[in-house]
Amino acid sequence: MADRRLQVFYTVARQLSFTRAAEQLCMTQPAVTFQIKQLEEHFDARLFERDRGGIALTPAGEMVLQYAERILELSDELDKRVGDLHGSISGPLLLGCSMTIAEYILPRVLGEFKALHPQVQPHMTVANSETIENRVADHTIDLGLIESPAHLPGLHTEVCCDDELVVICHPRFPLARHKELTPQKLLER
Repeated sequence: MADRRLQVFYTVARQLSFTRAAEQLCMTQPAVTFQIKQLEEHFDARLFERDRGGIALTPAGEMVLQYAERILELSDELDKRVGDLHGSISGPLLLGCSMTIAEYILPRVLGEFKALHPQVQPHMTVANSETIENRVADHTIDLGLIESPAHLPGLHTEVCCDDELVVICHPRFPLARHKELTPQKLLER
């Protein structure tokens, strides 16, 4: 909800680089420069000193940064509070999942989730199931998606999908003659 120019200014001021700010904001550098120029025109003051060594905040820029931090914090709080009134969720969501889930399942699920909850910013950690389970238990991630049952007491678990495993073998391998294989047949071999 906050003025986009303030968000751009805040990012440039924190990075002290138009290029890094543009990358972080997924904008082009000329678009970032344009936003800063508009803000400077609005305040009729230079906000950054530019030289070959980089950029630095001017006294006016320092003042704008102090207010921008407060305005952006209040804007985020307002978005969250109004969202809470009608049950929407917002803010960071720290996810953990295994490599297989991260590669094959999560992209589709996360895309659908983001469409329903655009104010949520997911951050993903990829690790083995045991590590993910431990991170959920010690509250370093909010939600874990693992391929094996959880073993730590006190964690709430829900089965969210079933995985189908198949056996493949060379056509001349003795088990290839069977139309169906039971786990027992595999163990006998």
